[in-house]
Amino acid sequence: MDKLDKLPVLLGEKDVIKIVQLLPGVKSGGEGSSGLYVRGGGPDQNLILLDGVPIYNASHLFGFFSVFNSDALSQVTLIKGGFPARYGGRVSSVLDMRMKEGNTKKYNVEGSVGLIASRILVEGPIFKDKTAFAFSARRTYIDLLTLPFQEKEQRGGYFFYDLNAKIHHKINEKHHLYISSYFGKDKAYVKGKNDYNNGNEQISERDESQLKWGNAIAAIRWNYRIHPKLFANTTLTY
Repeated sequence: MDKLDKLPVLLGEKDVIKIVQLLPGVKSGGEGSSGLYVRGGGPDQNLILLDGVPIYNASHLFGFFSVFNSDALSQVTLIKGGFPARYGGRVSSVLDMRMKEGNTKKYNVEGSVGLIASRILVEGPIFKDKTAFAFSARRTYIDLLTLPFQEKEQRGGYFFYDLNAKIHHKINEKHHLYISSYFGKDKAYVKGKNDYNNGNEQISERDESQLKWGNAIAAIRWNYRIHPKLFANTTLTY
């Protein structure tokens, strides 16, 4: 899927995983699920890669959205069989996604406001025709929308965010360096106020319970063009 800007929108979001679920041989786990069932395999039998780094927990909102912001992606490849050796042994499928490398000629800013989330993408040259960057961010505001309907002393909420960043540096015609990273987090919380008597003194205390989970990845890739028809990639991942 190269033309990601033409993906359909769900609640203001272009969800790559939801679109992949519409392809032949792929099924979803049910309504509101971001899991992939490819030719009878389970979600844990798929290899999901972002710039060569495995993503193990690929969903937000308990499975309703995926962690992949379409604004940050340039290419998505789904392999359902006959996996190339570089991916290792896989039972079900390989979903290989590549992030945008930035514009080496001019600056570009894009953004959108959805029903539950907003996104922004900034890309451009650091050094023209030499070094470029791409940065994108996405955040939901479900917690902010529900504030007017909550009591002042007892509040709860949920939100998630995604941050993608990539730098592409052209050392020369044969050597290119890529540095990419992704950070994402979900947080559900409840804040409250407790009043109690300590002898003759009235004491008020605030407490907060929260549940957080997320992903943090990074990759450095060196691309060496040995010959017009032959190249080598060396990658360090976290």
